[in-house]
Amino acid sequence: MCQVMRPGERSMFYCIAEKCLGYTKLSKTLRDMHKKKKDKDAVVTKSCCGNQSTGYCDLDKLTGQGLVFEFDLLSVEQPGEYSKEIWTMTTDEKRLLVVELKEKGNKEFKDKNYDVAEGHYAKAIGTLEQLALKEQPNSEEWNLIEDMKVPLLLNYSQVMICKKEYATAVTHLNTVLKREPRNIKGLYRRATAQGGCWNVQEAKDDWNMLAEADPSQKALVTRRLLELDNRVKQKEAEDREKLKGMF
Repeated sequence: MCQVMRPGERSMFYCIAEKCLGYTKLSKTLRDMHKKKKDKDAVVTKSCCGNQSTGYCDLDKLTGQGLVFEFDLLSVEQPGEYSKEIWTMTTDEKRLLVVELKEKGNKEFKDKNYDVAEGHYAKAIGTLEQLALKEQPNSEEWNLIEDMKVPLLLNYSQVMICKKEYATAVTHLNTVLKREPRNIKGLYRRATAQGGCWNVQEAKDDWNMLAEADPSQKALVTRRLLELDNRVKQKEAEDREKLKGMF
């Protein structure tokens, strides 16, 4: 049995048939995933060797056989020198990762590195969604996770607004406001994003809801509504000029 390997070395291991029963199924799954990722319209191959076929003749020949596995040692990394894949993390590690990603996203946003900030926020949101999948919907733990997503969705949406990707911002802000209908930041940002999409009436509705949810914002809302009306008038004037040039 091999007990020591150095980077660049290769080892071979023989595995008896009883210990390899799941290999062909696993290999088939990985191949199918790669095929679908490479070609969304790909069709998994049908049986060529009977009803128990994997759909791959080379794998079918390995079924029930003892196998030799080869391992190449490319490098050695000590604990703390590599980043764990999210799916290998414990629940506590995932929670800590979310906090870390949010802080990184905030820093990059302040530095106006919007693409990098977007990546951090998106990864944090995805990590929370993985945690939520393990919980019963509407349970205490599930609700806690959903509440943790709100500030991240708000931050992500602000990045989208800065990048002028207003429709994406609206989509995520809808999620925020479905959970917290009177969220002040959510209403402000969705009103802004709706205006960016030229959803004029929706933008006005959000500005008015903001004034209702927080009366201290009424003066701001009045200014924003006036700015929106002026933008609409300017766009209509520009459109009329374009039409004149067509005739």
